[in-house]
Amino acid sequence: MNVFPQVRRGVDPRIVRARGATRSRLIGSRVGPYIFVAPFILAFLVLLAIPVLYSLVLSFQRYRGYDTTRWIGFTNYRRFLSYHQFWSSWVNTGIYWIGGAVVTLSLAFLLAVLVHQGAIKGKRIYKPVIFLPNVMASVAAALIFQSLFAPQSGVINALIGKQLAWNQDEFLGKLAVIALRAWHGTGWFFIVFLAGLTTINPELYDAARVDGARAWQSLRHITLPLMRPTFLFAVVTFTISSLRLFAEPNLLFSGGTAPPQFQPIMNQLYLNLQSGEFGAAAAVAWLIFIPIVIVAAIQFRLLRGSDRAEGGKS
Repeated sequence: MNVFPQVRRGVDPRIVRARGATRSRLIGSRVGPYIFVAPFILAFLVLLAIPVLYSLVLSFQRYRGYDTTRWIGFTNYRRFLSYHQFWSSWVNTGIYWIGGAVVTLSLAFLLAVLVHQGAIKGKRIYKPVIFLPNVMASVAAALIFQSLFAPQSGVINALIGKQLAWNQDEFLGKLAVIALRAWHGTGWFFIVFLAGLTTINPELYDAARVDGARAWQSLRHITLPLMRPTFLFAVVTFTISSLRLFAEPNLLFSGGTAPPQFQPIMNQLYLNLQSGEFGAAAAVAWLIFIPIVIVAAIQFRLLRGSDRAEGGKS
C-alpha cells in the first residue's frame, strides 16, 4: 500500500511548494506592517481615542466622580455659555494671545533677521543666549517674574521709583503676563524664523542688490513673501499655546489661582476639576478644543493656498 500522498498527474511538486511559499510571503507582506503598527494603534485607542470619546459623552452628563452619572443634555454647555466669568476668561485669553503674538513674534523675527544678515556680530554667542529662556520651565519663569513685578518689593517698582499694583491693576497685570510670555517664548520662535530664513536662496538678495534694491525693499518683496508658511506656522503654534495658557497668569499673581480679572480660559477647566464637576470640566474642554480645531483648519487652508500659488507661479 502506498503511504505517500498522491500528486496530481502532470503537476510538479516543486511548483506546488513554490506556490505555497509565494502565498505565505504574500500573506506575510500584507499582515506584517499591521503587526508592527499594532502597538501604536493600541496605545492610540486606549490613551487618546477612547478617552476623547468618553469625555464627549461625559460632557452631556453630571458626574462628580463618586456617584452614578446622570444625563443632563446640553445643560453644561448652556451653563458656561451664559456664565459671565467664562466669557471674561476668553477675553483675557484673547488679550494674552494677541498682545503676546505682536510682541513675541515681532521681536523674534527682528532678532532672526539681524542674526541672519550678520548685523549682530558673534552669532555663536547670541543664538544660545536668545534661546536660553525657553529652556526654563514655565513655572520657574513665572516665579522669577513674580519677584520682578511684586507690588511692595519688586525689582521693576524699585527701578522706576513707584509702587505700581501689578497684581491688582487689570491693564498692568496683563502687561506683565505678556512680558513674561515674550521673554520666555521669543527664543523658540527666533529659532523657527531663523530656520525659515536659511531656506531662502541668497542669490535672490544678490540679484535685488544688483538692481539697486535697499535692505527694506528686499525684506518687503523677498523675505516676507517667502516666509509666509513660516509665519503661519508660528502664528498657529502661538495661538494654540495661548488657548492652553495656564501656569503663567496663576503663578505670577498669587502662586495659586489668579484673580478673576487675570484668569485665562483654562482656569474654568481647572476650577471645575477641583470642585469635582467632571461633566462640566469635559464640556469646558470641548469648548476650548473647538477653537483650536478651527485655527488648525485655517492654517491648513492658508498653507494649501500658499502652495498652490507658488505652484502656479512656477
